[in-house]
Amino acid sequence: MDNLLSKFTWRIENFSQLEAEKLESLPFVVNENKLMLRLYPKGRDADQHLSLFLCVANSYSLPAEWSIPTKYSLSIINQIDPSKTIKREPEKTFHSGVGWGSSRFIELGKLHDKREGYLVEDTCLIEAEVYVSPPSKDNDSDSSVDVDPIQCVYIEAQSFLESLPESPICNSTPNAPTCEMPLFIKRDATFARQILYKLMSHRLDDLADPEHESAMMSSLSTLTDHLHLFRDAQAQEIVKLKATFPQTMQEWRESFQVKKNTSVHPWSTFEKAKCFLQELVKAEDEIKIELEDLSKKETELEAQLEVIQSKSQLLKEEREEISKQMKIFWSLALDKVSKIGLKNVKVDSANQLLEQRLKLKWVAMRHLFGIG
Repeated sequence: MDNLLSKFTWRIENFSQLEAEKLESLPFVVNENKLMLRLYPKGRDADQHLSLFLCVANSYSLPAEWSIPTKYSLSIINQIDPSKTIKREPEKTFHSGVGWGSSRFIELGKLHDKREGYLVEDTCLIEAEVYVSPPSKDNDSDSSVDVDPIQCVYIEAQSFLESLPESPICNSTPNAPTCEMPLFIKRDATFARQILYKLMSHRLDDLADPEHESAMMSSLSTLTDHLHLFRDAQAQEIVKLKATFPQTMQEWRESFQVKKNTSVHPWSTFEKAKCFLQELVKAEDEIKIELEDLSKKETELEAQLEVIQSKSQLLKEEREEISKQMKIFWSLALDKVSKIGLKNVKVDSANQLLEQRLKLKWVAMRHLFGIG
């Protein structure tokens, strides 16, 4: 049965911290056509409005004449007052490479105002409802996109899981003792049951893909909270399946590891080689930057070494000059000492001569007065 009408909810957390110019949602499938939402959190034309568009997910792989008549609505959910939800409902024909929406969906100031209710706990909810006209029998092969069935289920599961709130909404009445689950959660739980049936209809080697396994576990986690939707035997099997599913998948992957390794798609090898080369280029760029830094440091150290050597040479010259001056001072000091010694000898000799003269004069004086 074709899924002509699809509802997709995109939950974006930490919205005010987004720095990317453009965001794209996971693709979702409507009648085997993969669509996605494209969001410009800060606006596309710098006019202070958020821009939101519905686009074909793989338009690059579609023929130029490809088109699908589509009726859709895009909504930014008001999480405080649903009646204030902003909704646009144009009816367009999608062509390859073309997206439809609004570049002025909501003013950024209004969106980021916590009182308005469009960002609650910094989380934004964007909803898309899409109706795609069924393809005609004449050109069925040209109007749809080949999609892996398990990938369709995974995309639907991701859309459902992103739309779930983090916790039940409590009754605002002061005396109310319990929390009541909103109707839309019950509706989504029923949708999760449908997804579980789809997932279980596929082979284990399809579910062994990590993304598909994650979708299965997410659905099982949701359904264990809503076991009343199943008969007792089914509920018991769901609980048992949730407990054993990871181990079952691990054993399945191990048993087919050799087969998986021998059937690697050449594009996978190419992508790995491409990633490896990109890592090498990145590492080379980092090494170049480090070499440039080391070269700069080497130049700085060489300059500092030249300054130190220059100062060392000056100190050496000053030391030699001081040594010369010390020799001169020492020579002058010795000369002074020698001269002082000669003067002392002359003074002693003069003193002795004077003393002798004085003694002779005294003797003559005494003889003159007849003193013996």
